[in-house]
Amino acid sequence: MLIGHRSNRAEKKFKSLTKVLFEQLKEAIVAGKLEPGAPLLENRLAASLKVTGLAVREALRKLAAHGYVTFQADNQAIVSKPTREEIEDHYAIAGVLEGLAARLAVERAGPEEVEYLTQLHHSLKEASQKRDVVRYFDANNNFHRAIADIARNERLYRLIDQLRQDMKKTRILALRLPERLDYSMREHDQILDGFLKKNPQLAETAMVRHLTNHMKTLHKALDSSKGDKK
Repeated sequence: MLIGHRSNRAEKKFKSLTKVLFEQLKEAIVAGKLEPGAPLLENRLAASLKVTGLAVREALRKLAAHGYVTFQADNQAIVSKPTREEIEDHYAIAGVLEGLAARLAVERAGPEEVEYLTQLHHSLKEASQKRDVVRYFDANNNFHRAIADIARNERLYRLIDQLRQDMKKTRILALRLPERLDYSMREHDQILDGFLKKNPQLAETAMVRHLTNHMKTLHKALDSSKGDKK
């Protein structure tokens, strides 16, 4: 009985450590501290983080499951580097789904929900003004998630939520082009304007344009990263 208790406690401790490592490495990738394509050497990570190689390996597997890390043929882990095809696939679908969500949300939003969205927009603007890219991405995710929620379509919300999870790894490319913040902010102004004017078509069009422009920015960042290695 005592052995089983110790075993359960050790397992919980390991899972807790793995979760912490997962979050630390994920944040480093999203913040651009670990570049796309960079090798993730287990021994070095274990030494620098003062943990076991087994814990690092498990964290890397979790990161791979979420798209942040890719295991190559030789079983070497590297920071995932989105391809042009992945970017186009994700954003083509996102434009359709989130454009629909924006239209439905304007049609169904109550005054309190529009006020809440306005507050989220204010947080977005603050992050933009402070040039805090990581905070901006978080505020951006909250803004888009709120619109999907206001649309009151559970299946649509789940599809968008899963897609935005898959798209997270593309954020590391956008960090190369911080000037994108200004354009993105103006596009969010136009999306919110659709809600304030109670114009579903305006909100949908602005959302599709916003995601299309962001896709083009990611293409530019991808081309730039290729140029850096020439």
